[in-house]
Amino acid sequence: MLVHTAAFALLIAALPSPAAAAARCPPARVPPSPEYLDLVTRYASGDHGAAVDVLGNWDRDRLSCDLDNLQAAAVAVRRCPKVCEDRVVFEQFSIRAAILLHADREIWEQFGPPVSEQEASCGTGRQAQVVERLAAMLLLVDPQAKVFLRRFYLGMARRAHWSHCLREAEQWARAGLKRLPKDGALLLTVGTVLDTTASLTLAPAPRTATLGPEALRQFEAQTNKRNVLWVSVRRALEDAVAADPDLHEARLRLGRVLWRLDRPDQARALLGEVLSGSDDPDLVYLAHLFLGRIHEDAGRFAEAEKEYQAALTLRPFSEPAAVAASHARLLLGDAEGAREALGSALDPSRRRPDVDPYKRYLMAHTHEGRMILDELREEVVR
Repeated sequence: MLVHTAAFALLIAALPSPAAAAARCPPARVPPSPEYLDLVTRYASGDHGAAVDVLGNWDRDRLSCDLDNLQAAAVAVRRCPKVCEDRVVFEQFSIRAAILLHADREIWEQFGPPVSEQEASCGTGRQAQVVERLAAMLLLVDPQAKVFLRRFYLGMARRAHWSHCLREAEQWARAGLKRLPKDGALLLTVGTVLDTTASLTLAPAPRTATLGPEALRQFEAQTNKRNVLWVSVRRALEDAVAADPDLHEARLRLGRVLWRLDRPDQARALLGEVLSGSDDPDLVYLAHLFLGRIHEDAGRFAEAEKEYQAALTLRPFSEPAAVAASHARLLLGDAEGAREALGSALDPSRRRPDVDPYKRYLMAHTHEGRMILDELREEVVR
C-alpha cells in the first residue's frame, strides 16, 4: 500500500515548475484560453455529462499550457493588491468547477461500479495530476479553499472506496492530508481503508514443525506483512481520534482493531466510550456487537448475550446479532433459547429494509462519497 501511495506522490511531483511552464507556453494575456474557459463554464452551468465527454478528447498540450498560464496568474494574484488584472481572471474562471470537471473524468476513467467477487478495475490517471495543480491554485486565490478541498478529497476517497478501489481511496485521502494534515475525517478515511485492506489480507497457514526453510520464510513474511498493516491501521485511527475526539466512528474502529491486536481491555474501554457518547444508532449497534465478542472471548457468556440482545433491540432484523445471541445462549447451556434465536434470524418472512451495518463495516456500501461530490457540484452551479 505504501508503494502505491509513493507512486501517486511521484505522479504529483511531476508537476511542471513555473519556469518550465514559461519556457514551453507563451503567456496568455488573459488566461485561460477561450476554449477551456467555455468548457469549464459549461460544466459550471450544470451540463456536467457533456463537459466530461468533451474533456476526454481534449488536447493534452493545450491543456498543459492553459494550466501553466493559470498557475502564473494565481501566483501573481498572491502578490498583487486587491485590484489587479490577474485577480479578475478568477472572477471569470471557476477553479472549483474545473477541479470537479477533471475529478469526474478521473472517476469515469478509473473507478468502475463495485462488482462482487471480482477484482476491481481501478487506477490513477493524468486527471488526478490536473486536479492537484488546480487545488494548489485554489489555495492561492480562494480564502475558503480548505473548506472546499476538505470535502472534495473526502468525497473522492470515499467514492473510490465504494468502487472497491482501496489503493486509490487511500491515495486521495492522503493527498487531502498533505493540505489538511490534522483533519479527523480524512484520517478516519485512511484508517478505514487500511482496516479493509488488512482484513482482506490472507492470514498465513498455521505454522507447523514440518515447514521447510522456504515455507518458513513465506510464513514469516506474510505474518510480518499483516502485523505492519494492523499497526498502520491503529496509528491512523489513533491520529483520527486525537484530531477529533468527537469522531465516534474512529473510536469504534480503533476499539475493533485493538481487539484484533489482542488488547481487549483497551478495546472494551473505547467501545464503552462509543456507547456513552454517540447518538448514531448504527455505531451504537456495532459497539454492542463488538463488546459482546470481547466478553465471549473472555468466557463472560452472560455479559456477551446481554450485549447481543442490546444490538438486537436496536436492529430487530439483524442476522449477525441474532446468530451471535444464539451462540451465546448455547454456550450458557440454553439450547432451546439458542434454537429460538437462530430460527428468528433465519425466518425468510422477516423483511430487512436495509443493509446491516455489520455487513458494510469493511466495504463501503454507502453512497456518501457520491453525495458529497453531488453537493459540491450543486454549489458550483448556484
